[in-house]
Amino acid sequence: MNTRVTDTPPHPLTALGWNPRVAAAFDSVAHGSEHLLVPGRVSAARRGGSVVRVPGDEVPADHSPAVLKDTRTDPTLAPCTGDWVALRRSGDAWLVEAVLERSGTLVRQGIAKDSYDQVLAANVDRVLICEAADQGPNVGRLERFLSLVWAGGAEPVVAVTKAELAGDRLPEVVELVRSVSPGIEVHVVSAHTGQGLDALAERMAPGSTWVLLGTSGAGKSSLVNAVAGQELMDTGAIRGDKRGRHTTTHRQLLVLPRGAVVLDIPGVRRIDVPGEAEGVDRTFADVTELAEQCRFRDCVHETEPGCAVRAAIDEGELDLSRLERWNRLRRESERNRARGDARLRSEQTRVWKARTKEGRERGRLKRGGR
Repeated sequence: MNTRVTDTPPHPLTALGWNPRVAAAFDSVAHGSEHLLVPGRVSAARRGGSVVRVPGDEVPADHSPAVLKDTRTDPTLAPCTGDWVALRRSGDAWLVEAVLERSGTLVRQGIAKDSYDQVLAANVDRVLICEAADQGPNVGRLERFLSLVWAGGAEPVVAVTKAELAGDRLPEVVELVRSVSPGIEVHVVSAHTGQGLDALAERMAPGSTWVLLGTSGAGKSSLVNAVAGQELMDTGAIRGDKRGRHTTTHRQLLVLPRGAVVLDIPGVRRIDVPGEAEGVDRTFADVTELAEQCRFRDCVHETEPGCAVRAAIDEGELDLSRLERWNRLRRESERNRARGDARLRSEQTRVWKARTKEGRERGRLKRGGR
């Protein structure tokens, strides 16, 4: 007997990046809920609510009491652009019942000692770091961006934008970018002339989620429009000091004609290095590999005998300034990790005091209110 084999139809949210990992996360939440839940992906976030793509529609959704409670405890748990969520109907409204487990995030560090980090985008596969050829590159900023991406679990890709404006400096700019991005894919592109756009568009596979990261004026919006072949984003003029205006003022989710998902976020000028040391170490993989070859485990790479890092500098294989930037970012990472630990301890102390106060009140009531 012949058995007829039919192809399983794709999930309605496949075009937005739905995959087995997300499906398993949703099933885990849905099976444990007393409500009928549907999956969706956050296309824009706002205070107390979100705009969510669901099969065949895009709907505004408020946050459920459970999500609001989690957000008050830790603001980083609030739904953000790119999050996969489980929704339920409440009368005529939609409620975000749960935020599914994230994979690949872009997180900006909190500045104050007691401030929380800010999740800029979630469930990111790759981050396209845009450096304008006519303005740089800014090596220190690029290394910070790379550290941020690696720490969040996404893959960094670099785009040298506005290639037509660099003139004879373009080879020098590209070489400098490659020197601080060892092993990382670098695309030289121009939204004006079309240079490098086909290769970049081919790289942005259907169902993959990308974030464009860079300062205002780096040409992110123009690049997205050029890759898409249509005007998906507004573009703005460059100021007299060559610093761009913020044409993106909020976060949003865009689907390119070829199928890739782009999470559009505002230009970022200040980036603090994450407290996770892995981000810095992967950005400076060439330095860390040398450091592992030093004679002493606690080598600080100054005057110690058998220092492989200093030997590489003496032989011209490693630039001294790169070692100095590595040390500087490692120290900053350690400070941010300590700040995060201090905030966590403060939060734990607050919770402990609140519970102690509740326990005393219950005891007082049991004694008759005395």
